[in-house]
Amino acid sequence: MPIKKKSIKKKTTKKKVIKKTITKKKTSTSKKTVKTKAVKKAVKKNVKKVVKKVVRKIITPKAPKIKKIIAPQDFKGGDNIVYPTHGVGRILTIEKFQYDLVEEQLYVIQFFQDKLTIRVPFSKAKLIGLRNITSKPSMTRTLSILKQKPKIKKAMWSRRAQEYDQKINSGDIKLLSEVVRDLFRKDDQTEQSYSERQMFQVAFERYTREFAISSNTKFEESSAKIIEILNKR
Repeated sequence: MPIKKKSIKKKTTKKKVIKKTITKKKTSTSKKTVKTKAVKKAVKKNVKKVVKKVVRKIITPKAPKIKKIIAPQDFKGGDNIVYPTHGVGRILTIEKFQYDLVEEQLYVIQFFQDKLTIRVPFSKAKLIGLRNITSKPSMTRTLSILKQKPKIKKAMWSRRAQEYDQKINSGDIKLLSEVVRDLFRKDDQTEQSYSERQMFQVAFERYTREFAISSNTKFEESSAKIIEILNKR
């Protein structure tokens, strides 16, 4: 009988050892699963944070700063002006224009002679030579230049044409009147070349349009008056 008791004790101790090992394995695996779950959660949180930052950067970018060029306004809508290379025109309106993150105001000008519409920034108006119509007293003084005899230089036409072109596009009313004086020909005088007639026509029309506006008369009336002065000299 005592021998049997010993065997029972041995069996019970073996069972206890097996239970302990099983419980150890269970606790170690449970700890591992808990760790892996915690790691997964931490990774998910970090991924979400990174995604949110990226989305914020994509959705809400910083708006670029627009540079505004501020320049004085010398003219207003409806004003008659002189643009040196195009002649007399009228400012139709003033508008804003934006390009390459720059914003500035422009004069919208329509020209009577060329039937052309252009836009001139406020900041470039003085550089171009945009000016007001010549006053009536100053304009009447230029009539004395038209009454003079033509002063034609003894040079090749190509050189004289270049000088006349510079005077026409200078924007100076006195220089323009000199071109009208020098290139005008009476009916009984020698014929002009085609280029001379074309240049005279440009100078005459620009001068006459400015004269008509300054004296508040119609273009046809001003034209007849100037032709009369040129024929009398």
